[in-house]
Amino acid sequence: MSYAYYPGCASHGLSKDVDIATRKVFETLGLKLEEVKDWNCCGGGFLDEYDEIGHIALNLRNLSIVEKMGYTKMVTPCSVCLHSHRLATFKYKENKDLRKEAEKRMKGTSISYQGKATAEHIVWVLVRDVGVEKIKERVKRPLTGLRVASYYGCQMLRPEEIMGFESAYKPHSMEDLIAATGATPVPFPMNKACCGFPLMGSNPKVGIKLAFNVLKSAKDQQADIMVHPCSLCHLQLDSLQTRIMSEFNVNWTMPAIYITQLLGLAFGFSPEELGIGKYATEVLKSKGVI
Repeated sequence: MSYAYYPGCASHGLSKDVDIATRKVFETLGLKLEEVKDWNCCGGGFLDEYDEIGHIALNLRNLSIVEKMGYTKMVTPCSVCLHSHRLATFKYKENKDLRKEAEKRMKGTSISYQGKATAEHIVWVLVRDVGVEKIKERVKRPLTGLRVASYYGCQMLRPEEIMGFESAYKPHSMEDLIAATGATPVPFPMNKACCGFPLMGSNPKVGIKLAFNVLKSAKDQQADIMVHPCSLCHLQLDSLQTRIMSEFNVNWTMPAIYITQLLGLAFGFSPEELGIGKYATEVLKSKGVI
């Protein structure tokens, strides 16, 4: 199987390890990822409020390129990028006034969206197109004994009528993938709450508190490590561990890794090959996983 691949800005920058792990896992599963040619930023989380029409046009440009490449599915590892593209296509198709304005904005450009291509999350592809049983067949290093908090975040599931893959209230895709590795999925109360990343530029005090709330909620359920599905959640939850210890005067960490990093470990890759950080590696060693 082959898919158009939209890594997104974070995965080409500070969350490069997300991109690396995703490519390794997809290659192991025999899936081809063809990066979208000359893709642009989706503007997720910001541009849709500042310039709604521009946001629609910007996202349709990416999907227009996908159609020209001969694909109908554009997969992304970022929940924000997923939400941004699906929101733009939803508005374009369902709101005739916005569609008219967007078409005015796109007139004279190379954008020629035909309505065939759509954005999907890599988690959806892994669960639906590949299947949990086939993923289990690739496991070389069962992660038995590792308790993994399953975090969805706030954008992969909602709004349900736009995301459309599974229930926004009772999701199970992340738990299914975690269980496939041999690890124990650990649900926790704040597994669908915002990580606080959007606030780090305008109100970092509140942004870091939201991250702390999510991590502590998982810690309270005796999770060893957290797994998430978003390049931007990765920046927030993974990089703030030391700062959270200092600001909230706690002596624990709750390492957060991307879902394909967990799968990559089970497939036999080393933490170094997957870009897994210090705190997560320490936990994996203490649990005898590596």
